[in-house]
Formats: sequence, structure tokens, C-alpha cells
Amino acid sequence: MAEEQTQFQAETPETQTSSAEKSPLAEELNRLGRNFSQLIREALESPQFQEIRREIATSAQTVIEEVNEVIVKARESQVTQEVVQRASSTVEELKTSPVAENIKVGLLNTLRSVNEELSELVEKMEKNVQPKESAASEAVTQESNDEGET
Repeated sequence: MAEEQTQFQAETPETQTSSAEKSPLAEELNRLGRNFSQLIREALESPQFQEIRREIATSAQTVIEEVNEVIVKARESQVTQEVVQRASSTVEELKTSPVAENIKVGLLNTLRSVNEELSELVEKMEKNVQPKESAASEAVTQESNDEGET
């Protein structure tokens, strides 16, 4: 038993970490990480990057303004207003049509079936887990009793 405990301790992550931290490979990897972080930090703070960032921000703002202008013009156009009216009337027709009601009924029936199947599955799983839990607790009780007798 003591031998198993010693073997388990030798394989713990803490033991592995402490030996890895001292290895030259780990030290070089840590150094690489620090150098890479410093490189990124320096690049982000460089004047060239700041200039590129400003150019991108200015360009993005110009694009946003142009898109907003197009949207405003599209809202004002006669064609857009007609499309919106047609879409609204189509939505209203669908709400009152028997097709929409049939879809709702079919969806409701499908959801009920899925829920029934899931409920049955959950019940089966619970029944399978309970005997295993009982068997496991009996085994622990038996093991405790065996240890008490020795």
C-alpha cells in the first residue's frame, strides 16, 4: 500500500512541474514567451502601427457614413416603400392563413413527441444509475467491514 502511494506521488502534476521548471527546455520556452510578448508590445506601441490604426479608423468612419447615406436614400425611395408595404401585407396574410395554423399544430405535436421521448430516456437513465449507485455503496460498505475485521 505504501509503495502504491509513493508511486502515485511521483506522478502528480506538482512533481512534474517542479522538475520541468528547472529544465533548460522549459527555461528557453519561458524566455521565448517573454520575448514574444515584448515584441508584440513594442509593435503595438510603435509610431508606424499608430499611423496604420488612425488610417483604418478614418477609413472605417468614411465607409460608415457612406452606408448610412445609402440607407437613408433607400428608405426614402418609392420602390422601398412599396416593398415594405407588400411584405407587411404578406405577413398579415400568413398570420391568418390555415397554412400557418397547420405549421403551428405540426410543430406542437413534434415538440410533444420529442419531450415524451426525452422523458422516457431520462427515466431509463435514472433507473440504470440507481442500481449502480446501490451496488457501489454496498461494495464500499463491504470493503469497510472487511477492513474492520482485519
